[in-house]
Amino acid sequence: MSQGSNSSGLRRYNERVMLTHLRKYRIASKSDLARATNLTPQAVTRIVDDLEQNELVVREGRRLGGLGQPSTLYAINPAGAYSIGIKIGRRDLELLLLDFSGKTLAQFKREFDQPDPDYIIEQIDLLLPELRNHLDKSGQKRLRGVGVAMPWFLGAWPSDLEMADELSERWRNINLSEEISSRIDLPVFFENDGAAAAVAELQLGVGRDISDFLYVNIGAFIGGGLVLHGNLEPGVHGNAAELASMPVPHSELFGHEPGKGGFDMLTQRASLLTLRRYLNQKGIEISHIGELPEHIDNARIYIQEWMNDCADAMVFAFLSAISILDLKAIVIDANLPRFIIEELVAMVERRLGSMAAKDIFVPAIIPGQLGPDAIAVGGGILPFYSSFGADKTVLLKGSVPERRMI
Repeated sequence: MSQGSNSSGLRRYNERVMLTHLRKYRIASKSDLARATNLTPQAVTRIVDDLEQNELVVREGRRLGGLGQPSTLYAINPAGAYSIGIKIGRRDLELLLLDFSGKTLAQFKREFDQPDPDYIIEQIDLLLPELRNHLDKSGQKRLRGVGVAMPWFLGAWPSDLEMADELSERWRNINLSEEISSRIDLPVFFENDGAAAAVAELQLGVGRDISDFLYVNIGAFIGGGLVLHGNLEPGVHGNAAELASMPVPHSELFGHEPGKGGFDMLTQRASLLTLRRYLNQKGIEISHIGELPEHIDNARIYIQEWMNDCADAMVFAFLSAISILDLKAIVIDANLPRFIIEELVAMVERRLGSMAAKDIFVPAIIPGQLGPDAIAVGGGILPFYSSFGADKTVLLKGSVPERRMI
């Protein structure tokens, strides 16, 4: 590698570090950034001035006090870049438009009983132009790309999803990355849904304060992502912290037979699909978890039973995880009312603390900050993370590293 290429990579990396710290602190002076990054004041001045010239950061007033001149404060420029996030779920589709600060400017949601790929592609074709039309010509030119967050194996487990064999076969045969990328004149980034939500939490949530955490998202199935040293750790196949298939003790609550070896998979006890089915068994008829608030009073006792079982299963899985990973926190989020998430987090925290061996450092158990939109926001963050995230691989490449494509 030439010296010029190495120098260029270092400069790009330092720009990314600067943007990461500005996103973390929200506003900061050049002196603040120099202390946080261990770069010289002269280097920070050059980088911040360039970022300001490129309209990625803006001035946000001045800080008074102390000796000398007041400090100029800088922040991420919301209009500096835009992206579109797409969540393709097992029972829903979500598209949203993000500005560079991570704020959602426009959003569309569709729910369905079966994830038909033709319907999903049709809706993306229909809704994507509407999202783009929310931007003027200048904003359109600053669209950095489209991020798609979805389960890697959407056609798998058809019996668990009540999916017809024909539909499952279509998912196994379709190359969705090619189908979507061929329709969009922007860079398209694909990521596992749990990992994408973890990136969103890293950039916009608890990741502003915590650099090492296991992220858990309870959706139709349960999934997650692993963040180490402030970066998403994807694993060899892009499937780290997949979680759904982790073996846990069998539960008698839901009436299903134990799997191979007498164990359940974590998703059979800790998922919204399991909750919905359990409520249906108890006479609470809902077809989608989004209907839960309408039945919350009548369903409360059964939700509590599911939460107890869910918490026990997650504690078993977390004990396995923290025996291998030394983490600051485990972050739990779900497409559920906030008070339920917070109660579930408290249950897991109490049980994990009482069951962990004395030679294990028990991480903090905390709720995620993004809630039901975490996966879609994660999709929208992917183009920003690829172009501006503090990923050290940029030091070794002459071009911007791309996220994985399925």
